[in-house]
Amino acid sequence: MKAIGKMGMVILSMALLGWMTACAGTNGMMDDKMDDKSKGMMDDKMDNKGGAMTDDKAMMDKSKMPAREAMLEGSDGHHAAGKVTIGMGMNNQQILTLSEIKVDKVPDGYVYLARDADRMHSVTLGKLKQFSGTVSFDLPAGVNPEEYDSVVIWCKKFNVEIGRAYFHKKTM
Repeated sequence: MKAIGKMGMVILSMALLGWMTACAGTNGMMDDKMDDKSKGMMDDKMDNKGGAMTDDKAMMDKSKMPAREAMLEGSDGHHAAGKVTIGMGMNNQQILTLSEIKVDKVPDGYVYLARDADRMHSVTLGKLKQFSGTVSFDLPAGVNPEEYDSVVIWCKKFNVEIGRAYFHKKTM
């Protein structure tokens, strides 16, 4: 009796596995269980023939992807935190964005794109007008961000560094 029970379980398991495999196709019953958002996401990943896309459409829009990223840290006893990214803006303008920042308030903090976190070897991006949330700066025309490895926030009035961030090394 036990042998028949085990055999029945094996057959039932195989039938269930076969049913799940058959339903997993793009036209199977599982599609009926998907919500519209999930179907849309799946459709975005497929070409007109139901296969994976291999052309440029399959890649994410590079203008929405940050080219470089870093984490902001405080300096000289000051508090600074948040994420720093350099990416492409809507009009193919390169933009440095400080997001989710929390920086000590200073009277005239400036943001610099720097080499080795040295503001003397840097490009001034502008005055930091808010000390929390998200703020963006257009990179000046002709500036190649690959030539810089860090960002510095500097208070001119008190001649002190408030925070810095080092970009991750690119691995290719």
